[in-house]
Amino acid sequence: MIDKGYLLGERYRILDTLGEGGMANVYLAEDIILQQKVAVKMLRMDLLKDKQTLLRFKREALATSALSHPNIISVLDVSTDDGQPYMVMEYVDGPDLKDYIKAHSPLPIHEVIRIMDQILSAVGLAHRHNVIHRDLKPQNILMDQRGNIKIADFGIAVALNQSSVTQTNSVMGSVHYMSPEQTRGGMATKQSDIYSLGIILYELLTGQVPFAGDTAMAVALKHAQEAIPSIRKNHPNVPQALENVVLKATSKEPQDRYNSAEEMREDLDSSLDPARANEPAFVPPHLINNDETIILPGFKADKADPVNSEQASTSEETADDAVQPTNQPTRRQRFISSLKRHKWWWLFTAIIGVLIVAIMAFALSEDRNDWAQVPDVANMTETAASAQLEKAGFTIGRIRAKHSAKIKKGRVIKTQPAAGEAASKGKSVDLIISSGPVKVTMPDVVDMQYQPAKRKLEKVGLKVKRKNIYSDSIDSGIVISQSVASDKKVAKGTVITLKVSKGQEEDPEENMVTLKDLTNYSQKSAQDYADENDLNLVVKKDYSDSVEKGLVISMDPGAGTHVQKGSTLTITVSKGAEKTSKTITKNFTVTYDDPDDNSSSSSSSTSSSSSSSTSQGNHVQIYIEDENHSIDNIYRDLYIKKDTDFSIPLTLKDGQSGRIKVVRDGKTVMNEKVSN
Repeated sequence: MIDKGYLLGERYRILDTLGEGGMANVYLAEDIILQQKVAVKMLRMDLLKDKQTLLRFKREALATSALSHPNIISVLDVSTDDGQPYMVMEYVDGPDLKDYIKAHSPLPIHEVIRIMDQILSAVGLAHRHNVIHRDLKPQNILMDQRGNIKIADFGIAVALNQSSVTQTNSVMGSVHYMSPEQTRGGMATKQSDIYSLGIILYELLTGQVPFAGDTAMAVALKHAQEAIPSIRKNHPNVPQALENVVLKATSKEPQDRYNSAEEMREDLDSSLDPARANEPAFVPPHLINNDETIILPGFKADKADPVNSEQASTSEETADDAVQPTNQPTRRQRFISSLKRHKWWWLFTAIIGVLIVAIMAFALSEDRNDWAQVPDVANMTETAASAQLEKAGFTIGRIRAKHSAKIKKGRVIKTQPAAGEAASKGKSVDLIISSGPVKVTMPDVVDMQYQPAKRKLEKVGLKVKRKNIYSDSIDSGIVISQSVASDKKVAKGTVITLKVSKGQEEDPEENMVTLKDLTNYSQKSAQDYADENDLNLVVKKDYSDSVEKGLVISMDPGAGTHVQKGSTLTITVSKGAEKTSKTITKNFTVTYDDPDDNSSSSSSSTSSSSSSSTSQGNHVQIYIEDENHSIDNIYRDLYIKKDTDFSIPLTLKDGQSGRIKVVRDGKTVMNEKVSN
């Protein structure tokens, strides 16, 4: 990890950590020359000697810098700092596509096509440069604040004309988006990327991936063996022509998919054309045959079984009918007549039924310890619900988002199977997580007549409450104010209060209010006072060392002022005392443990470890916990060959404590609390 404020390459000042991965850490930095924010991807220190990782990191830099496209992350600089490679890229201030889908699913079809057009345009350029991405998935696709797509992470992208393509590279992508040929260990091609694009399009349309499983192998097998689940079954608003784009892109055989990303884009863009409204479902060409019956080698119908041999005996019955009178019963009819003549077959059937029931009861009693009731985790956080389910013996399956006006955003609405249902231990349980209520944009209805204003709000799903007040300047029946400002997002079903003019009051004095002193009132009490006196309350918040959090610091106009009803009253509410941060430097020494001083009676495993330490020194890892760092992440990772002094800065708020942990050759040699 790099400290905040560190000047990388004498140009890029580290501002924050954006993410930590298995290969590299990504930081938000400021280019002090161009004065703009950038993203810096820096190879982890513990991987500097891993040749394969170094090759992958360099390949990402080369592959991405060779591709200039508005929908591909731009590489601005590639260099090293104290021997540590880093790559500077444009900074995208927005979510990845996975998070965007979770937050906004279901997406409008036109929005889906707009997003996919940008992705296909970028991938098309990469393919024209003979570069395949190999790991296309929503997590590697970013979206800026204007909704523009940016494809990132070409870390396993490989030029098609490279001679050193390894089998390791071919299986590094995410299994939920990986083509069948890649899961079998085959080489990735442009059609492999197109398969991944088809899965991404499926997820954009449905909000979930087509295949889920308890293990990566289970998911991979489904991609290789099972048909893509129907989109239109659960989403009938999706036209067949649009579903066909998914079906063609995700055909099991590469030759049945689109020849290029451009071809897929053209088909996608025309999928909503009225001329394609009655298009039949896509069937891969290799599955279309001339209806000939295929005889499996070595297959023989069992003639002793009248049920299984029914089809096989059809030709025999036909042959018999050719030489027998037409009223002669067939072989099947003779078998049924025989059963009817023998009364004992009813007894035989009853005995078999009893045996089956007994066997099932025995099996259930034997396996009763392998079953459990799905616990009720409704209204829990995803983390707490997952822990509860795993404690009960289940695994976590798909996690899907759904709007809910009753369950708070981020908490569990329900599970599938439902709470209380019996299921075998080890079974995956899906979580349905609330993405909060459906939100609508608040219209502007001020200065409108009340009835049209009411209809306008109800049309977008809002409820209306009317409050009549006098006004000297606004005609009767006109909306003076609305309780939620226009253009703000508000939950569907929210009650909006409209203050409506009653016209001018006969006695102006009765329309006046003398403001009382609201300082040290709670915000709710101030709101109640404003409502009672027909005042519009505006709330601002600020820190205060003298006023308790949640209480009013000041008001405008001030106490004692005479104002008309319907006027605006602004109050400032305390956020409490502002906590200041302080940097505390912890100085300490890590002593060098010379393996040559160890006794000769050390175990073989210790000797092996000592041998490693002798060549590079003691392996030291430092972890810190403060306002900016987690104790779970490595802060410094290095080797020492002598006693080494360290000065580690920790940023702590008032009353906050931090921690420093030092691990030397796998053993904790320091674990101290640091107080502010």
